[in-house]
Amino acid sequence: MAKTIGIVSTKFGKVSGVPADCPEYEGITYFKGIPYAAPPVGELRWRPPQDPAPWEGVRACDTYAPMACQVMGSGLSFEPWGTDFYYMGTPETSEDCLYLNITTGACSPHEKRPVYMWFHGGGLNTGYAYEIEFEASELAKRGIVVVTVAQRLNVFGYLCCRQLSKEQGGKSGNYGLMDEVKALDWVYENIEAFGGDPENITIGGQSGGCSKTGALAGSPYNKGRVKRVINQSSLNWDRKYQTVAEAEDAAAKYFEAIGLDPDLPLSELRKVEVPVFQKPLPPASFADPAAVRIPGSMVCDGDYVPYAEEERAIQEFASDCDYISGVNNGEGFMTKGFFLGGSDAMTKEEFYRIAKDLLGEELYAKYDFGTLCPATDETANKVSRYLAARGLAGGMGAFKSRYFGVYRKEREDKGRTYAYIFSRVPPTRPEDERPGTRRQHDYLLSWHSAELWYTFASLRKNVPPCRPWEETDFTLAREMCDYWANFMKCGDPNGEGLPVWPEASDNYGWIEFGDEIVPHTEFDRLDELTLEFGKANGLLPE
Repeated sequence: MAKTIGIVSTKFGKVSGVPADCPEYEGITYFKGIPYAAPPVGELRWRPPQDPAPWEGVRACDTYAPMACQVMGSGLSFEPWGTDFYYMGTPETSEDCLYLNITTGACSPHEKRPVYMWFHGGGLNTGYAYEIEFEASELAKRGIVVVTVAQRLNVFGYLCCRQLSKEQGGKSGNYGLMDEVKALDWVYENIEAFGGDPENITIGGQSGGCSKTGALAGSPYNKGRVKRVINQSSLNWDRKYQTVAEAEDAAAKYFEAIGLDPDLPLSELRKVEVPVFQKPLPPASFADPAAVRIPGSMVCDGDYVPYAEEERAIQEFASDCDYISGVNNGEGFMTKGFFLGGSDAMTKEEFYRIAKDLLGEELYAKYDFGTLCPATDETANKVSRYLAARGLAGGMGAFKSRYFGVYRKEREDKGRTYAYIFSRVPPTRPEDERPGTRRQHDYLLSWHSAELWYTFASLRKNVPPCRPWEETDFTLAREMCDYWANFMKCGDPNGEGLPVWPEASDNYGWIEFGDEIVPHTEFDRLDELTLEFGKANGLLPE
């Protein structure tokens, strides 16, 4: 039997974990629910996280903590995520949620293994740190110490209101980001005891997790501890943060919508029961700036978020970081906004009308778009999704990541940049392709979050039950997990037996993870159009 790490001493007390119970992962230990901060409840609601209380004896870390409070029946129930990720149900929720989980194959402290801190998706509103699709055994098997981090979400993590700002020196909000920093501090101070290297930390996330990692990498509280960043859907390098005043106004409208006095004293606001903050709000378009929403956005406070433009923060505090970032071929259609899943399947006529509206008459004609991007009624959906993934959409798709690499090289940043498109369509059964759902195989393609099964190599037979995985999937997952682990070790994803992944700084290089792995080093006519489109619409920093 392989030796495991056993009891570990942390700054706040000793912990024991759970050894793997299958031969494939012999020697791996799972530490579940380690507190990295005090419960943010009562008087600690909407305050910076505090140290956890030390404990005597050995704390058994054999059970995951509750997930952060969130509105149930929202994103976690939507398809295809509901049956892919949450088919076993979801955990209970609690404001007492500041815990992290560690998966390590080390058998003793001081082994100096690379560390991967993972921040889950779900915007800044939903999700939890131990979802099945980012089960970390395979990365641990490859020598990585994986830390999955929970933090406060939605109103509990990001409320910025006048009462709090008055209490906290003229600014409020960003409590979820403060939790991230607290977790980073904890990892830096304690991870060596779990076999990790505090001087080799990669932070990663998907979707909303990209917002978290982007803000953490661009925060002065990073303190140079983050060496690498992995952003899966997508690179938030060009985002702009709302001001404290804007967030305060939005919070006042939110309070009114749920029946609270916008001027309710803090002493009373901190006593409001959780269900009050979970009341459903009127339906609203994602693109409607006037809509009332549950607070779930970071703000430029001049402190944890130092600048309104993340580009400036990344340049100042993360220019030396190595990056992997990319998108999935199926996350959205060509559109001026960013809508996960896109709209209903379109006809050829609609496709070209939308393209002309997106590009404008001049670019549409200059590049002879109809010839450059041919489509039929049968292929319009696929072509539109492919073009969005390449970059012809408001979010700029993978082209933004490629441009990021070239941009950084021109600025002589030290960090390396690698860009990708994930295009493998997860297999499904015909009986599961029900009209009216988001599980239609030929319509969804490589849907948002699908790559998580592959980057963590977490797919298993009957996990999830709705996916009849094929050998192609298992092979791709092994190889993608290898790339990711290699990157965490040294900042370069390449390794023996893998197709060479070119740097984005080298002629906008990128790689496609599909039925096969295909590197791309050419800059083609579609790229020329995409670059001109992005610059003309202010979507790419100059």
